[in-house]
Amino acid sequence: MHSKLVTLLPAVLALILSVVSLPAFAEPGVTGTQVTIGMSTALNGAASFLGTSFKMGVEAYLNSVNEAGGVHGRKIKLIAYDDGYEPTNAVTNATKLVKEDGVFGLLGNVGTPTALAIRKLLAEEKVFLFAPFTGAESLRKPVDRYLLHYRASYNQETEVFIKGMVDVLGYRKVAVFYQDDGYGKAVLDGATLALNRRSLAPVATGTYTRNFENVNEALDRIMSAKPDAVVMAGTYSACAKFITLWKRKTLLEKRKDPDPVFMNVSFVGPDRMAMLLDKYGFGVVVTQVVPPFNTEGTNYPAVTEYLYAMNRYFPLMKPNFVSLEGYLATKVFVEALKRAGKNLTREGFIDTVESIKGLDIQAGNKISFAKDDHQGSQTVYPTIIKGGKFFLIDDWTVARHP
Repeated sequence: MHSKLVTLLPAVLALILSVVSLPAFAEPGVTGTQVTIGMSTALNGAASFLGTSFKMGVEAYLNSVNEAGGVHGRKIKLIAYDDGYEPTNAVTNATKLVKEDGVFGLLGNVGTPTALAIRKLLAEEKVFLFAPFTGAESLRKPVDRYLLHYRASYNQETEVFIKGMVDVLGYRKVAVFYQDDGYGKAVLDGATLALNRRSLAPVATGTYTRNFENVNEALDRIMSAKPDAVVMAGTYSACAKFITLWKRKTLLEKRKDPDPVFMNVSFVGPDRMAMLLDKYGFGVVVTQVVPPFNTEGTNYPAVTEYLYAMNRYFPLMKPNFVSLEGYLATKVFVEALKRAGKNLTREGFIDTVESIKGLDIQAGNKISFAKDDHQGSQTVYPTIIKGGKFFLIDDWTVARHP
């Protein structure tokens, strides 16, 4: 009997060691050496600048993290699929990422309608979406456990602008041009709310169709109202066309009424819009959710870090606000991974995010979450275009129309 035990001992020890060496987790997307995250975003089509830029910012930060050894010995792998900024495609992609690719979570989709479309899937599968590229209030309130936001909301962006226009400059006629979907309506609601606080309402509204540039009808309707300012909720091509047509009409028809102050929310894709506007961009306002990356931006260490990473990993690509947001959002994401520890789980990760308070990522804002607040940053950086570049607005009189 004793001899048999001695004979079996090596096999028993090997079995024990194999069990002991197994990781103490069995979470989708997590192994001893890798964490896999997914992304459904606009890589082609009318909004592709947004998706490709955000993805580059994410990858620039992940590359630096992986080169340094990853997080708790795990490299971070990104799987990204193109949804063309269409909700049905986003659902298909998210389903594949969760059920076939088995990702740990999702990071950085583009748009309100796409995020709304996958919300049910996230809840059913208990998978988080971190830092969607949208400021819609409908994705923030009520708080959804599986939606975790980096950026300030559209309500906060429009409040900053309306405060500047109405409270500082004394303008009272504000119109709204918006994309006719969840994104556009979210900005319309934010602008209307900010105006209502001041006993005002939009003097005119006009819409266009997502992924198209059919802006003429909206242009005529809003121009006839002679607004002092126009809040715009669209993507770069449609908004640039709207502003360009307006300013050309003013010149051709020799209109005596001054052009309004055009304000775009951060989702517009500021850099691409400025390029499309060219000489018509002067004085256009964009409320940003990340700081500028020109000489002013270098006052923020995180911006300097971003510029270095972009030059290293994507030397042929120009820095822009969207990739900077992707970079900063991923910086927060990775910090949460670090704090979540070695035994990484989806629920534990969400709990960890909710515990983050006053995190300084050196971008001029502090990041805080809570169980009843899933928006990390509350900061809006209003900017104005001059010479094709964006400058912070410290005094709203710089935006006054002539």
